[in-house]
Amino acid sequence: MLTEVEQTKSRGRSNAIDYARISDLHYLGNYVRRLPTNMARMMENAYDWEHLPFIHSSSFSSIDLVESGPWGWRAKIGVPGGPDPTFQMLDLLVDVEKNYWVSAVFGGPGEGIEIHTQATTLNELEIEVDIRFYLPVTPEKASVSANILKHMQQQYEVLYDEDVDLMQGRQSALEDRSRWRVGASSEDILVGSLASMDETKTLTLETSSGRYCVRMWQNRWIAHNAVCPHLLGPLDDSAIDSEGHLTCPWHGYSFDIATGENLEKQCSGLARAPDLVERDGKLYLRELATI
Repeated sequence: MLTEVEQTKSRGRSNAIDYARISDLHYLGNYVRRLPTNMARMMENAYDWEHLPFIHSSSFSSIDLVESGPWGWRAKIGVPGGPDPTFQMLDLLVDVEKNYWVSAVFGGPGEGIEIHTQATTLNELEIEVDIRFYLPVTPEKASVSANILKHMQQQYEVLYDEDVDLMQGRQSALEDRSRWRVGASSEDILVGSLASMDETKTLTLETSSGRYCVRMWQNRWIAHNAVCPHLLGPLDDSAIDSEGHLTCPWHGYSFDIATGENLEKQCSGLARAPDLVERDGKLYLRELATI
């Protein structure tokens, strides 16, 4: 919930980047990095507010969306690390034509800080980001500026270390999905010999119709889809909790392992996995018949 002060500040925010006011800010310095991804994934990542507390848990403990649109998004975020809950009001404004976006703190600790990012395509497999850090006023001591800049450079190094895995995983998942076809195989697919299968481990198999996990749950082998239907996040390493729920590591969407239902009701359920068939001491996947 937003306080009255937070609501007032949110309502007063513009949804467009004001380039003219950059000259009024104190420029601290920048952080430049080449990233092994494409511009589509980078811009998708900028709009993706939901991943912040899951992929970047050292920087964001929670996020509550205030509003969003083609212009970007605005949210109340939890800041980890202190004994008491600490929150910031943050918005991210996007200039799609320029591949440019601005993150600004407009409430809470660090109010007035702005982070401007220019993304540039280098080739089909790489982009470069130039992240520029600004303060609302110039610190009295140069050493203060230097310390703040160092902290922010280190933070963004970690953030992009974490984001690279997400962006590459998303691109790979999109490419995988383009190959898969419903009911593509008419033959059973061997999982393994029951005598040698490790009940403590999850086996991941890719077939012509998709990627699936086979694991032991409640003393029986089960199969479920290994791909989250929200944004194709990987479910291979996600544990099933005591209530039979499976949670995607990218955005925290949870699914009932028995029914596939999305518990938040924010996306479709897990696509049905092939049936498991036991024959002659071996376990097989039997893909769904083509409709």
